[in-house]
Amino acid sequence: MCLSSVFEIKDGCETLVCEHVSGVTTDGGSVTLTDIMGVETVVTGAISSIDLVKNVILIAS
Repeated sequence: MCLSSVFEIKDGCETLVCEHVSGVTTDGGSVTLTDIMGVETVVTGAISSIDLVKNVILIAS
């Protein structure tokens, strides 16, 4: 099973937002992250990059 960690990039710094993310959806200016337990976290911004080898998603806000 591939689960990702999500980091928010703000002012050049990366901050961990959510771990064990199994689902990602976007809607305009927000990204909704769903973890393995079904908990949703909404982050304002857009996906900057996704690294499927390292299981890391970056969101620029």
